[in-house]
Amino acid sequence: MGEVLLISISTGGRKQVVDLTERISGLIRKAKMSEGLCSLFVTHTTAALTTGEIGEGTEEDFLQVVEQMIPRIHFRHAHDPSHAWSHMASSIIGPSLSLPVSGGKLVLGTWQSVMLVELDGPRERSVHVTLLPS
Repeated sequence: MGEVLLISISTGGRKQVVDLTERISGLIRKAKMSEGLCSLFVTHTTAALTTGEIGEGTEEDFLQVVEQMIPRIHFRHAHDPSHAWSHMASSIIGPSLSLPVSGGKLVLGTWQSVMLVELDGPRERSVHVTLLPS
C-alpha cells in the first residue's frame, strides 16, 4: 500500500517557481523507499506541477512563456477575470506528476527539478505526495 503525505508551501510572489526536489527526496529517504513511484498532486486551480531546469533565470523565462501562452481574450471568469489566465495556465501545465524512484532517489535528468508553479500568489499551497513502493 502507498503512503500519502502532505507538503505545505507558502509562496511569496504573484508568479513564482518553487523547487520541491529536495523536500520530495527527503520524504523518500524518510520512508526508506528504494524502488517505486512517487505521485504528486497540487490541490489548487491556480498552481501547477512540472519538471524543468532551475537556475540562471530559467524560472523567470518559464513563467514568461507560460503567461504568453494564454491569449489576451475577454475572460468570462465570473468572480475575478483578472486571474482567469492563471486557471487556464494551471490546467495546461497540469496539477500532477508521477516520478519513478530507483535506488532510493527520484529518477530525474541532470538538469531536471520538481517545480511547483505559482500562478496567482502569494498563497499557501498543498501538494499531496503518494509513495508507492514496488
